[in-house]
Amino acid sequence: MSRRSERLLLARALVNISTSISRLRFLSEVMERRVSMLRERGMESIAEEIEVKRKILVRALAELESISERLRTLIELGTISGDLVGIASIVKDVRLAIKDLQPEIAASLGEAISYIEEALESSKG
Repeated sequence: MSRRSERLLLARALVNISTSISRLRFLSEVMERRVSMLRERGMESIAEEIEVKRKILVRALAELESISERLRTLIELGTISGDLVGIASIVKDVRLAIKDLQPEIAASLGEAISYIEEALESSKG
């Protein structure tokens, strides 16, 4: 497979990750507002449960933003490197962390992982 095809696969993975970032950012903001509202109403225990879940999403968001930058750099440089193995691993970890909270986003990240792995395989051949 050509370098162009590998870059296309990485670009597809980046689209999936970018979409996931946007959705996680939105969900985090909604959850933050909900926590604030619940605390104002004296519902601290429910607010705390939501806050715990929001923190998981915030950590996932930070990881994905970092991965997004790394993928952009690889696409711009036009290189497929061993760095992709680490990127795929981190995306898998994030996917596992949020799969129960946000199955749709986890599915999108699963697609991103398959694009990254396909790009890795084609670079070997």
